[in-house]
Amino acid sequence: MVARKRKVGIVGLGTVAEPHLLAYGALTEVEVVGVADPRIQRREEIAERYRVSAYENCAQLLAAEHPDIVCVLTPASTHRAIVEECARFGAHVLCEKPLAVTVEDAQAIVRACRDSNVELCYGSSYRHLPGIIAAKCLIDSGDIGAVRLIVEQTIGGCGAENYRPLSAIHYPPGGPGGGGYGMVDHGIHMLDIFPWLCGSALELVLGNADRTGQAARPEFAWLMMTNGALGQLLYDQSTWPTHLPGEGVFSEGKQWVDERGWVGEVGRWDAAAGHISVYGDRGSLRIYHYANQLLINRGAGTRSLPLSSQTTPWHFGAQMRSFCTDLDAGQSPACGANEALASLRALHALYESQSTGCWQALASMASQ
Repeated sequence: MVARKRKVGIVGLGTVAEPHLLAYGALTEVEVVGVADPRIQRREEIAERYRVSAYENCAQLLAAEHPDIVCVLTPASTHRAIVEECARFGAHVLCEKPLAVTVEDAQAIVRACRDSNVELCYGSSYRHLPGIIAAKCLIDSGDIGAVRLIVEQTIGGCGAENYRPLSAIHYPPGGPGGGGYGMVDHGIHMLDIFPWLCGSALELVLGNADRTGQAARPEFAWLMMTNGALGQLLYDQSTWPTHLPGEGVFSEGKQWVDERGWVGEVGRWDAAAGHISVYGDRGSLRIYHYANQLLINRGAGTRSLPLSSQTTPWHFGAQMRSFCTDLDAGQSPACGANEALASLRALHALYESQSTGCWQALASMASQ
């Protein structure tokens, strides 16, 4: 039974905003009462399509609509100012990843919410995709034994001359940056998901990642969890893929494609569907997170497991529903400030390891 319907405002109307709006429209827990974006044509277009009020900025949205929850979907460089404004107003916040560009700004966001007694939900939306949820249940129940290695890689693109990184509006020059499927904007999901799937905190990291304004390079990360499990990330969006004609899967869900948004329908063949491989000492899993498939091998051959059809964009709705459930229970979000800070510290530890050439201990980052 729903305690009460909460009013939701959305700040930032980039590509990710419409999946949020679609998903929230199917929920009984919330009602979107307004959106905000400085681009007049964009906000008017969204206001007409979704029949909501539109405002130029967050301050106007807060004053006019008095939302219970604000979804901050703007570039990471703007998160601190917007979240602090929401906290002063008394609105709970769901903030997209990464929480901020710098650890200092992320800490300030956490303080602002704590001091204003509002809850902060971290937008690690992969936690709500059916394939990842099912994999987490299998791992926790011991179906593949102790996790030894967990891997994700995305390599391809249309060559270096056609590579387009995210702009300095998202990530300031000289600092963490890169493309939409690189270490900063996509890998930040894995820095949260990997230790969560393994049930163990990150302990050490080593890697190489892009910076805004510099030429793209292959990006990688080695991650060591406190339970001994290893993680590996490998990304390069400035080359060409080498997939064979028979590789891939039939997608059972939509997928992200850079700044153009969503692509693909159920039954579409995808030669390079994004996936995470998890290797345990009794079995292994391959999670096609957006293609919505889960494969398992426990020694008798690889087979597919059934999943919920509530994949993209409905995982954004599952995330919001989880947030509302936690608010109803008077408790902090299951994925909140601690998880947001941990993933951002891990990201910055990668950059520190790049400078020193040595493994970086996360304990030293946590003290900052």
